[in-house]
Parts: sequence; C-alpha cells; structure tokens
Amino acid sequence: MKIRINGKESEYTGRPVLGELLRSFGIDPEQVAVEHNRGIVARKAIESLSVQAGDELEIIRFVGGG
Repeated sequence: MKIRINGKESEYTGRPVLGELLRSFGIDPEQVAVEHNRGIVARKAIESLSVQAGDELEIIRFVGGG
C-alpha cells in the first residue's frame, strides 16, 4: 500500500498496524511522536492503530541535547 510519511510517498507491504510500520522503517515507536491523518496518536494506541492506503503520517523523533 502507498502511504505518505513526512510528506514523501512510501510503499509498505507489512501488517497494517502503526507500530509494525514504524519498526519496518527502523523507527522505535517509543522514541517518536506520530500524527496520523492530522490527529495526534496516543502512545498506547500505536500498537493497535490500523493504517490504510492513502494515510498520511508525520513522525517526529525526540532529540536530546543541552
């Protein structure tokens, strides 16, 4: 299926669950904030939220520093 991640179209063929999608792209679900179709995803929903063709995701990684 084709989805849009941070403004770029991507192809994904795995299980249609957000947590699995993130891991397939090498992203640790515990280290990001995710917006799905313009709505913020609660951390507890990442492992159960279904993704579908045409969905839009914005993924923001946490960065430490000082």
